[in-house]
Amino acid sequence: MDLKLRGKTAVITGGARGIGKAIVLTFASEGANLVIGDIDLHEAQLVADMARAADVRALAIRADVTRPKEVKKMVGETMDQFGRLDILINNAGIVYVNGEPTTRRLFQDLKEDEDYSPELNIILHGTIICTRAALPSMLKAKSGSIVNIVSEAGLTAGLPGSTMYSAGKGGVVAFSRTLANELAPSGIRVNCVAPGLTKTTRMERLESSADKDAKTAAYAKLTYDQVVARTPLGRMGTPWEIANAAVFLASDASSFTTGQTLVVSGGSFMY
Repeated sequence: MDLKLRGKTAVITGGARGIGKAIVLTFASEGANLVIGDIDLHEAQLVADMARAADVRALAIRADVTRPKEVKKMVGETMDQFGRLDILINNAGIVYVNGEPTTRRLFQDLKEDEDYSPELNIILHGTIICTRAALPSMLKAKSGSIVNIVSEAGLTAGLPGSTMYSAGKGGVVAFSRTLANELAPSGIRVNCVAPGLTKTTRMERLESSADKDAKTAAYAKLTYDQVVARTPLGRMGTPWEIANAAVFLASDASSFTTGQTLVVSGGSFMY
């Protein structure tokens, strides 16, 4: 499908792995030029090389979304290299802070500040920081599309131990909806994609470590069984399925859509 993205420039945060990587490569297949922002510059450069194989321009930049100076530098380099910033995908995030998911604690067991601030900083504040940095060029062009990758957990009850993760994602949904209303007269659209449980790099690592750790194995099986039980399609999603939704919402194929959250979860959100 030709989404008429050739020649446009998309900035994707957290683009070195998982859903972000899939979004980058899906944009590349549609002809968009890419800026891949990630704290892992080496992996981001590898993804940029893969994108260039689709005959598009791609730039990898080390950027911590919680640091405004680094984000401003990323946007500045985007404008210097491409002269435009048409699309922002706020994908950078974090699922758990301390150790593996089997060690996540309930909210009442968290220590003040130190345990939950990283999740809110990356998920919510990071989205705000990146959006603020990208807006001047979009406002000048009187056009643009912002897609924020959130989570089904920001719309309904998340798994135990993911309270602050859910709070961050839910905050991004609310931020996006109000921002869409504010920016509509300027020709800028803001939408969200809310994945259900997706087979990302993190999930693959969890499954691979299950062979060595009985507790991790039990957690992985329980998580998978719970997903299958509540998902009509009976499986996890793939990064590519999330990427397709994000690229659609970023494109003019969804030109009359703003302030929306598209849930991509195999139907589990119906319950």
